Amino acid sequence: MGKRNKLWKSISVIGLAGAAGMSLSACTEEENEGEAAVAPIETSVDAVALAGEGEGEGEVISAGEGEGEGEGEVVAAGEGEGEGAAATELTSDDLAYLTHLSLIKGHLYVGAELYKAGHIEHAKTHMKHPESELYADLVPAFEARGTAGFAKELTAVSDAVNEEKGVEAVQTALDTLLAAIDTNAMAVSETSATPAEKLKLVVQLLRTAADEYAIAVVDGKMENAHEYQDAFGFTTIATDLVEGIESDESAVTDAKAATLAILADVKPHWPGLIPPETLKTEAGALYGAAAQIELLALSL
Repeated sequence: MGKRNKLWKSISVIGLAGAAGMSLSACTEEENEGEAAVAPIETSVDAVALAGEGEGEGEVISAGEGEGEGEGEVVAAGEGEGEGAAATELTSDDLAYLTHLSLIKGHLYVGAELYKAGHIEHAKTHMKHPESELYADLVPAFEARGTAGFAKELTAVSDAVNEEKGVEAVQTALDTLLAAIDTNAMAVSETSATPAEKLKLVVQLLRTAADEYAIAVVDGKMENAHEYQDAFGFTTIATDLVEGIESDESAVTDAKAATLAILADVKPHWPGLIPPETLKTEAGALYGAAAQIELLALSL
């Protein structure tokens, strides 16, 4: 199943709120029976987890047969379908640019966690996507915004994982890369750093996570572990963004607390890095969470 250019489909607030239906807590009441904390589980079958990896993606992190995937090389901008915005949009739209960078962080996060947990082949798959697809579209944006990019740092992380250099080497390379990504993320206007804009960024990440989860879990069955893991990475980065919001304004602190509560409610969607064969959770709760957070962003 090829990926769509999902992220930038226009969904109205009214439509999203309608899709949310019941409150998020109601949607996830049944899901919360398990542990909310994400921790690797060993009861799943790797064969199931590996099924469909890289499907239609070209993920940054690994080997796979997906569309747009290279073997670690940077492909031409726009080749293959992916999660982010078009290259031209990234040069002028700060939200699109920051979302693209955050998607890369999501892949890197879950890839590193899988590597640390000993799921090396899964980690390789995820570490491939940013370099083979997502990074290429950012090159014109880096040039237009006057920033250096992070091609060498990205390759260093990918090499450390693919060559199985060990957890310490991977973490060192990853820390350097994340610092470079944060430097490039500063090439936006001041207004793009407001709490409201950060919540809008969280909304985009959750919508993408929901799209991935809808591919991963079909009728309660795990169909694509790679997409399941992507969704986990994107949601984790979204949570980090919210936790980083600082303000003395009561409206902002209230919105931050409400957003963190919403994100906590969807944690049971990922009972472990390697998914079980069946899940009761569905993408609908993630779309609902995005709708609720969008309303909070618009209130600021």
